[in-house]
Amino acid sequence: MIINNNQELLLQWLCERIELAPTKHIRCIANISTVGKILGVVGIDNWNGSSCQIHVAGQGNWLTREFLTAVFTYIFDTAKVKVMLCMIESGNKKSLAFTRRIGWTQIARIEGAHPTGALIAFEMRPENCKYLEPKDGQIYSRAA
Repeated sequence: MIINNNQELLLQWLCERIELAPTKHIRCIANISTVGKILGVVGIDNWNGSSCQIHVAGQGNWLTREFLTAVFTYIFDTAKVKVMLCMIESGNKKSLAFTRRIGWTQIARIEGAHPTGALIAFEMRPENCKYLEPKDGQIYSRAA
């Protein structure tokens, strides 16, 4: 089940897992089990009208196509963001591989920007997002 209510609880859950210091404008979307257990949370922060940054934490098999569609639809179709950004530390091979597999594009590698090494910056644009449904003549890529 996908929820976005109880923002304080979702934010606390996310921040505890990724040591995030969020801004006051962060919004969270969570995937919740049928018994109400939080499986994963995406925090959306640093909104500026054109872009936002996401922060992600989860456990087990929590990232479903339905959840990814809900997140990307909210950001691109509802909030009308033009580009999403995410940063992943270079030692997190599992997250790096997953991020690339679902279609994010690496835009920078910043050496020494994380205590364990580099930060890798990625972007996602609606025209590259395979989790959006075409609307009003839009053509979204289904590659990746």
